[in-house]
Amino acid sequence: DQYVVREYMVYKIYNLVTPKSFRARLVRVTLDDTERKKQQSFYGILLEEENQVALRNNGVSVVRKIIPEQSDKENFLQMALFEYLIGNTDWSVQYLQNIKLIAPDSMGVPYTIPYDFDHSGMVNVPYAKPAEELQLGSVRIRRYRGYCIADLKQFEPAIALYNRIKVSLYALYRDNTILDPKYIKQTISYFDEFYETINNPKGVQKEFGYPCNKNGTGNVVIKGLQKDQ
Repeated sequence: DQYVVREYMVYKIYNLVTPKSFRARLVRVTLDDTERKKQQSFYGILLEEENQVALRNNGVSVVRKIIPEQSDKENFLQMALFEYLIGNTDWSVQYLQNIKLIAPDSMGVPYTIPYDFDHSGMVNVPYAKPAEELQLGSVRIRRYRGYCIADLKQFEPAIALYNRIKVSLYALYRDNTILDPKYIKQTISYFDEFYETINNPKGVQKEFGYPCNKNGTGNVVIKGLQKDQ
């Protein structure tokens, strides 16, 4: 149950970032075995369909093979920083791995919409592990998975956005009555590390300039946690 709630909360985080995101609803499911006269209850997540997300944003859902540079840059950077915030490396635009696309019309520049966050450091389920090629010891270790942008000033609007939502982001967890208090405390510290990085020029250079390092793992493309150069 706790892992389900954790993933639900990640959807709520991205709702703060942009309306171009999946809306989620936490529900309590009860299975009633009438023959054995037993009941089993657990949490579940109801998630919008991508067509609903597109319609709500005055667009259409598209399936198109693109590289990240062909998506809307402002939206992509917001999304890529979000994936970095939650410690998620299990996504790629090239293979639509845990990414959906919507666009103003069938020929328009697409927006990237992330989903399925169980392999993120924020959720931290026991079976989650980074792809071997990323050379990360844990999903809790953050790695920026965007493409190389040499001019780091282009990150400034996205960073400013995350600074604007900081109070609301922390409140999502501080006000939560379902999550384990120990997990909430750990999450607040995880957020602290993120904000320390994005508000430190050296941290921004090190973390978000990483894909420009040809000797690093910043150019490994994830396809279902597999390497594709």
